[in-house]
Amino acid sequence: MSGQLGLIIEVIVGGLLAVTIGYCVLLDRRLRAVRADEAVMRKTISELSIATDRAERAIDALKHTLGDCDRTLGERLRVAERYASDLEDQIRSGDDVLNRISRIVSTALDSPVVEGAPDPAEAFSQHVMRTQPQIRSASRIAQTLAAAQALASRGAEKKRDNVA
Repeated sequence: MSGQLGLIIEVIVGGLLAVTIGYCVLLDRRLRAVRADEAVMRKTISELSIATDRAERAIDALKHTLGDCDRTLGERLRVAERYASDLEDQIRSGDDVLNRISRIVSTALDSPVVEGAPDPAEAFSQHVMRTQPQIRSASRIAQTLAAAQALASRGAEKKRDNVA
């Protein structure tokens, strides 16, 4: 029996040795796969690092561009505010001139009639009706402008009459 026991033990040891060799082969394949994956992983990490650097540079460029845009926009807003302020001043000045012209026209129309001279209000309304009929329905500004033009032409006529 002892001979058979030795043989059983050797068969068991041989079987264990075969299992160990099979496990070593399997382990070797897995290690090779890990090494191959390690090369791919290093390449992937390298590419990721390059992409991260590019992204950082792009973000820095965007920040710089944003700063430039902010400065440009700020300057344009300041210029626009100056233009708006200038326009407001010009509108106020135009309103003042328009009010003065209105007062001049109303004063001229309300002035006393000289013997033999036509009524200025009647002359003005006839002039407007004759030369610019579309003004009849125009706004106050257009009517005042027409009155100013009529007074200017009337003044030019008087000046010509005085010179002649």
